[in-house]
Amino acid sequence: MGLGTWITFNVGDDDELRDECAAVMDAFFRAGGGMIDSSPMYGSSQPVIGYGLRKLGQPKSLFSADKVWISSGSRGPSQIEESRSLWGVPRFDLLQVHNLLSWEEHLQTLSAMKAAGQLRYVGITTSEGRRHDLLETIMASRPLDFVQLTYNIVDREVEDRILPLAADRGIGVIVNRPFQQGVLLRRLAGQPLPRLGRGHRRLQLGAGRPEIHHLPSRRHGGHTGDQPGRACAGEHGRDERDRCPTPR
Repeated sequence: MGLGTWITFNVGDDDELRDECAAVMDAFFRAGGGMIDSSPMYGSSQPVIGYGLRKLGQPKSLFSADKVWISSGSRGPSQIEESRSLWGVPRFDLLQVHNLLSWEEHLQTLSAMKAAGQLRYVGITTSEGRRHDLLETIMASRPLDFVQLTYNIVDREVEDRILPLAADRGIGVIVNRPFQQGVLLRRLAGQPLPRLGRGHRRLQLGAGRPEIHHLPSRRHGGHTGDQPGRACAGEHGRDERDRCPTPR
């Protein structure tokens, strides 16, 4: 389970709100969470993350995921270094090309960083069903560790080709907008949870190949709640199309 920081951590220099964000991070880590995802696009979210990590004593369970988001490929390394400094981490676990912006140049940079031991994993991102054809092309032709995309019980287009391709190539999947920015939760508020039969299957996606898990029914002592995959992150509190600044 991951913690996204779009909008919610963009609180500027407000001390009270920074402390609230740090408290959210503390609860997240205490509950067993690890991955925090951010981007230079997310306003002050990166320094707020850095503040929280310092306040919490740099939790060892952190899996740091950030992005490069700049139209100039040559300026990618300096943006990455600024992001790393704001987080206060020695290196990122995962860096992603945000929304496929200047993806060819940035993937070269990230692959070189990984080869030099400056980065653990390389990925690309999109959201809300955009540019899936290009996403699929890159996944099929480039060595990627992760892909981030929108997937939820309503938005299921990726089940047709993207998720099978990720399984075939051993690419980890990070999910954004798992509840459609809270729309699904509001629609289902007050409704009883469905009972899951013995034959219900769940696709669990991680850094390796996906695994199919059969969830037992309640009468067999099984848990009927939703169980997140190893590499799933709820990201993007609001609509990026309407709120995104222009990349530098």
